[in-house]
Amino acid sequence: MQLIDYPNIKYGFTTRAVPLEEMAKVVPMYAPPRIGDLLLAEVVDLGRHTRMEIRSGHTMALFPGDHIVGAFGNRYATDQYEGYVPTRLVEGCDLLSVGGVCGEVASQHASMVVDPTRLRIVGLVSNKDDRPINQCAFGLPPYAVDDHLESSTAEVILVVGSAMNSGKTTAAGTLARALSRANFSVAAGKITGTAAGKDCRFYEACGAQPVLDFTSAGYPSTYMLALEELLGIYNSILGKLRASNPDYIILEIADGIFQRETRMLLESAEFRRSADHVFFAASDSLSAESGVRSIREYGLPVRAIAGAVTQSPLASREAEETLGMPSMSIERIMDGTLKEVLGTGRALEWSARDDVFAPTEEVA
Repeated sequence: MQLIDYPNIKYGFTTRAVPLEEMAKVVPMYAPPRIGDLLLAEVVDLGRHTRMEIRSGHTMALFPGDHIVGAFGNRYATDQYEGYVPTRLVEGCDLLSVGGVCGEVASQHASMVVDPTRLRIVGLVSNKDDRPINQCAFGLPPYAVDDHLESSTAEVILVVGSAMNSGKTTAAGTLARALSRANFSVAAGKITGTAAGKDCRFYEACGAQPVLDFTSAGYPSTYMLALEELLGIYNSILGKLRASNPDYIILEIADGIFQRETRMLLESAEFRRSADHVFFAASDSLSAESGVRSIREYGLPVRAIAGAVTQSPLASREAEETLGMPSMSIERIMDGTLKEVLGTGRALEWSARDDVFAPTEEVA
């Protein structure tokens, strides 16, 4: 069956690395799907996701009877869904994310009172030669870990956190905003997570350019990938960002430090070697203390606490007194305090930019 025989198809954001002209046909699914396999599906019942983010980054309403192109993938979201690629032949599946990642929900947060949006699988999306398309075959080229290191002087800032929704993206974006306002060039990336464009658009709005994430490397999500695959994504994104020769590269690692892929990366010496600074986003002072202690045990250069805990002056003081490091709220990142935290590596450059690093009343 030709794909064009299905009118008004909505292509999920997760498919953005695959050229549309590669998607020609729909073929039956004769074996259990793999991570990254593209599928054509019909919306049967609307549930949690009543809209889907398409390749352009816009969101479009979904209706029963709509056809979408998404990708099979796993999802780890402690506040939403735990979901997996089916391990058997199935006729239907769930929409796991707004970006078009599809699989089967295994568990969900109690706040998810609505069932997931249910899909009927029409078939796998193939090229003109009837070969099913896997989006992992597309995306950024691989980079060796040492590529661009000699020519690039960029300092790498990692933003990690205690859990989902601990404030990592806000912290990463605010860092980008403060640095770009100080006339530093900033690039940014998101290494792990589930396909959605919102976080990267926030980085861009904060002044980061270029901005990449794991979908740029061809993956719908990173949950349950092997360490080799995670490092491949990391090195591809880092290598591409280094090639733009920025002053700073800000990289967010999704979810919390106990999450499988985050822990695997933190335990990798290859990954740790690339970090010049670490900001730890936490939701409260206890998770800040526990998280920073863990980061220090990995030998990483943690500089400050950030995230939701900084919304409480009392909790911030508790964390600062316990850890002996600054708690960086949005306001403190923007008011010039950041240069005291990061200035050691670029002291002369910070000094030259003092006149443009002015306080702001804006809120990220």
